[in-house]
Amino acid sequence: MVRIRSFMKGDEEAYVRVHNEGYSTEAWYGSLEKVLKFEDFSELSYDSTFLAEVNGIIVGLIDIKIRDKIGDIENLVVLPEFRGKGTGKALLEKAIEFLKDKVEKIRVETPIQSKNAIKFYFKNGFEHITNACLIESQNKSKLKPYLGHNFYFVGDSKYWVPDNKQMELLKKLKADFSIIGEFKVMIKYI
Repeated sequence: MVRIRSFMKGDEEAYVRVHNEGYSTEAWYGSLEKVLKFEDFSELSYDSTFLAEVNGIIVGLIDIKIRDKIGDIENLVVLPEFRGKGTGKALLEKAIEFLKDKVEKIRVETPIQSKNAIKFYFKNGFEHITNACLIESQNKSKLKPYLGHNFYFVGDSKYWVPDNKQMELLKKLKADFSIIGEFKVMIKYI
């Protein structure tokens, strides 16, 4: 039986293991989501993290960040051998319980290649509202007026474009960029 609990000091190694093993089965892993190293763990800053345990072994996790009355699910990952057994649903239910008095809606951004994840979110009451893209551009001067306003910077040359309208605007700017990944943005009102 799965038990959901809050992350505690001492869980770091298991968190890194589940994060990397769970995402390693995804086609986009390594290009959209970097391999997490134990040394990087202190840089993570979530409002809450819950872990799923089976027989004392951590098999799943969910990270939550609250922004502007929206609860963002930053990561929801379950080890492959524990998928389809209610572990992800239990983690999601715990996140909803945590967020219900704090936000109006929950948002998740899922790579379009993650068909099972998209199906999971639809099954759990989420609706698709737009698509978003992670792009790479060496031409910061063309994008600079929009940084921190419409697009936000996620690395030396990578930018998050939050929706279809912003992507159309970027294309009109004729900025030199390439799309690294596309995501479905889904929400659930709570």
